[in-house]
Order: sequence, then structure tokens, then C-alpha cells
Amino acid sequence: MAASGALERRMIQLRLSDVFDALRQYWWVVVVAAVAAAGFALLYSRIQTPIYRSSVRLELSGRFDYGAQLAVEKTLRPLAQRVRTTEVAREVDQRLRLDLGPDRLLSKVRAEAIVDNVQVLVEVDDTDPTMAERLALEFARVFEEQHAARNQGVPQSERTVVSMLDRPTSAILVWPQTRAIVPVATGLGIGFGALLALLLAYVNDTIKSAEDVTRRLNLATLASIPAPADAIAWQLRNAEPSSIAAQRSPT
Repeated sequence: MAASGALERRMIQLRLSDVFDALRQYWWVVVVAAVAAAGFALLYSRIQTPIYRSSVRLELSGRFDYGAQLAVEKTLRPLAQRVRTTEVAREVDQRLRLDLGPDRLLSKVRAEAIVDNVQVLVEVDDTDPTMAERLALEFARVFEEQHAARNQGVPQSERTVVSMLDRPTSAILVWPQTRAIVPVATGLGIGFGALLALLLAYVNDTIKSAEDVTRRLNLATLASIPAPADAIAWQLRNAEPSSIAAQRSPT
């Protein structure tokens, strides 16, 4: 308890100049922390299983007046949820002969209603980019057919048509995002290294200057011991002749 209290008091006495001094003294801690964080992030990205995403848009069309358009918008979200049904997934599984089961297939699929465009966005994630595109295409086709089957018996004026706006997009890598993970980890490493450098400076009780005596011991400095003779001689040897002459000249 006493040690923690003393550490807290030293932290309270911290000044801005002390922060810069600590970072200048322990800069290597910041560098090591940043490099280590970047290395771990890169290694983490390398060992992750890549996930690819393909998407396709389904467009809802029909003979809409203003009132019918509002009704379509209200039913668009439930319609999007129908894409992710066991019935659709089972049919896709059978057509592609995957033998994965509806539940596993549905875990790869998301469907989102885009109300402004009266569209449904279907996204499929898979470890194989080709399979992601095939699944997106087949889910769209099966849903089209099932929706057309439900339209049977509905008056032509009240029918809505679901159709693919375009073929599925080429699968892109969505995980891991190495270009985003490594910079973020490096930034966190720099922050952690800076905090560790400040902590090391707080724990270090070494008094290096008269200013440290005043700040830490609350005592005034009455005198200071000059540098050893060897240090003075070294300073004289390395000093400019003109400066030595100026010091020796009478005032």
C-alpha cells in the first residue's frame, strides 16, 4: 500500500517536460512495443482462414401505383428474410450437391432490404471465392423461382416480379483485413509503449539533477559538487581554443 501510494504521488508530480524526458530516455521501449504489436498482428492475419464475399441484387418490380408502392416497401423486409429460409437453403444444397445441410448454408448467407431501390441485397461468405459466387447465384435463382410459384393464381395487376438485377459480383476478400489490422495494432503498440516508458520513469528513483531534488524531496539546493577533475580536463581538451582564451583573459 505504501509503495503504491508513493508511486501515485510521483505520478501526480509529473510535468510535461518529464513526459518528454521519459519518452526520450525510454524511446526503445516504444519502438519495441510497436514492432512487437505489428509482428503479432501480421502473424495473426496470416493464420486466419480467409473469407471471401460475393453479392447479388434482387429487384422487385410490378405495376405499382403510389399506394401499392408503399405496400411493397412495407413488405420488402419480410421478403428479404424469405431468402434465408430452410426451404430455399435445402433446394440450393440439393442443386449444387453440397450435402452441407440448410443450417450450415444459411450461416453463410445474409439478406438485406434496400427500400429506396426496392431491392434485396444477398451476400454470401465462403472460404472458397468460386463457391461464394456459385452460392450467391443459386440462392438468387431459387428465390426467383419460388416467388414466381407463389404468384400463381394472383391477378396480373397485383403480381410482383423478383428478378436478378445482375450476376453475382466477383468474390472479394473480407477477412482478414491485414492492411487495417496491422496499422491499428501498431498504433496500440505505440500507445502501450509510451505508457510503459512513463511507468518506468515513475519507478526510477534516481536523482540526476538539482531540479529532481527540489521536485521529489521538496528541499532547496544549497550547493552542488562540481564535476570531477578528469571530466573538466576532458571538456578543456575538446573545447575551442578561442573559448579557452576568452575564459582566461582578465575582465
